[in-house]
Amino acid sequence: MPTYSRTKIYIRSWGSSGSYSEFPYQIAGVNTLPEFDATQNDVDKDSYTNTKGRTVRNRVRSNVKTLEFNVPIMTGSELHSLFSITQAAWLDVYFFDEASWSMVSKKMYRSATVSYHKYYIDETSADNNIYTNVKFSFIEE
Repeated sequence: MPTYSRTKIYIRSWGSSGSYSEFPYQIAGVNTLPEFDATQNDVDKDSYTNTKGRTVRNRVRSNVKTLEFNVPIMTGSELHSLFSITQAAWLDVYFFDEASWSMVSKKMYRSATVSYHKYYIDETSADNNIYTNVKFSFIEE
């Protein structure tokens, strides 16, 4: 098995036995996704606060991972590439997890919401458009 860096994220289509691709990916030798935030959440079903002011939980799962990306600037071709490489319904995401202090593989999907600001539109080529504040997430199944 190849050696993977704890400072990077790797992806492949879910169910694939092929090798992982580095994510953040590089375009023209430049890392386009240099940083990400990681969160851990519980999933509750029908939780509520009772009349005594106490919260009643029905925890279904704990420690659900979310990796949140905020890319300061991308070209149109980079944004198109991002959509292309994360279009699979499910991704196998391999990364260093601080909670378990080890490299882990998680079945995740790219959030349906990808937000960005259209900073500059090139009328002759969409590849030359400039987008700022591109935000999206990988969310564990």
